[in-house]
Amino acid sequence: MKAEISTTANSQRFFLLALGISWFSWAWVILLKWDVWRFPAILFGALGLFGPALAEIILIFRVRETERRRDYWERLFDFKRIGWKWHLVIWLTFPVLNGLALLGGMLAGAPLPAFDTARELLSQPWRIFPFAVFILLFGPLPEELGWRGYALDGLQARYNALVSSLILGAVWSLWHLPLFFMRGTFQHDVLKFGTLDFWSFLAGTIVVSILFTWLYNNTHRSTLSAILFHFMVNFTGELMPPDGLARVFSLLLTGILSLLVVVIYGPETLAGRKARGREEKSVLRRFAGKGVCPYQLSFTLDLPLRRLILSPERLAERLHLEEDARVLEVGPGPGYFSVEMAKRVPRGRLELFDVQKEMLQKARRKIDAAGLHNVGFSQGDATALPFDGEGFDAAFLVAVLGEVSNPSACLRELYRILRSQGLLSITEQPGDPDALSRSTIRTLAERQGFVFSETYGKWRNFTMNFRKPLVVAQEGKTTP
Repeated sequence: MKAEISTTANSQRFFLLALGISWFSWAWVILLKWDVWRFPAILFGALGLFGPALAEIILIFRVRETERRRDYWERLFDFKRIGWKWHLVIWLTFPVLNGLALLGGMLAGAPLPAFDTARELLSQPWRIFPFAVFILLFGPLPEELGWRGYALDGLQARYNALVSSLILGAVWSLWHLPLFFMRGTFQHDVLKFGTLDFWSFLAGTIVVSILFTWLYNNTHRSTLSAILFHFMVNFTGELMPPDGLARVFSLLLTGILSLLVVVIYGPETLAGRKARGREEKSVLRRFAGKGVCPYQLSFTLDLPLRRLILSPERLAERLHLEEDARVLEVGPGPGYFSVEMAKRVPRGRLELFDVQKEMLQKARRKIDAAGLHNVGFSQGDATALPFDGEGFDAAFLVAVLGEVSNPSACLRELYRILRSQGLLSITEQPGDPDALSRSTIRTLAERQGFVFSETYGKWRNFTMNFRKPLVVAQEGKTTP
């Protein structure tokens, strides 16, 4: 534990030093309104670019552990750490992605770029090598000596590979921010602060960090692999520059590739192992096919992009919850909607019911982190709910009913545990292989005695609300 804390603290020191050196150097260029390619601005600009490398050198030479220094330099120069298939990843990934992005932009009606740099280099081939060296020295080398060469290990000592990638990507993205205010930089002259290109660049830096970690962890922590990969990102960007709509396609393609890497290799290490190969194949089959989403891939249910489909706040509005309501959520998964629902019933109670105890554990951590104390957790089969009859004011399911082994039995149980005029809310979302149609849901619910109330959304992204009718006994009869 002490070693973990120490390593993490070193990462924090590195971030402060790297940002401090770079931003301090660049601040003079910005404040004095210099063009970064003129003297003396170019000196301050270069010093800023070497901020991560200088921060790493300062911290490495403060350490008197010979083994740690040796490991650092081996990771930088040991070419044998990179297997042939990872060389394919390094040298082909971004030429292919950029090519597809340009093709996508062209098919969408955007013009192709002029390829000025590529034309100039082809007309003067002797300039290709000096140009490549320049690209390597002013970006990939000084940055990766710090980002992957030093900081990543410290983050992975405390967090899993995915979280470490996102943290490092966020800092890396933030590090670039002053460049948008420096005349002469690509960020200032082409992308421009506050534009769609600006946001695409920042988001892309975070997303591509996942690919860097994936490569780093699969090449025995090779800093050299990260440097070469970064070089290809920049070099390809100069020769095949996606701009405008093509840049959006590039971000989308990079995001899809990063997501595939996370799903296939796992968020813990982003490095698949033969020992767990059979389990991973089973998990992937379950994820791609019908049935309950495996808890190993629960992170896919927490992706920020899910808010574009349906946010927890919007779903909560559809449930019309009173502050003292007693609510049941069937199949909460890692608790994506649960925190917001618990906040809506401060004087009531939310009960989470899931077939996977691991999902409930993840949801519990999320609830605890939010400081909420009005939530219960129960595990079991949704066809046999362990609750007393008429004990809940509302129950809701999101992309769950089709996963239940017997949807009719589940709805029968929900009818039993809901009070008269209680609300049943069923939501389906696009992309779910188990999703049921509106007509199927309505038929199943009405067969169990529910009365249709209202619907929200459209197409495959919708919420249907039903009510348990008010039943009054009169002369031995029941009347809704």
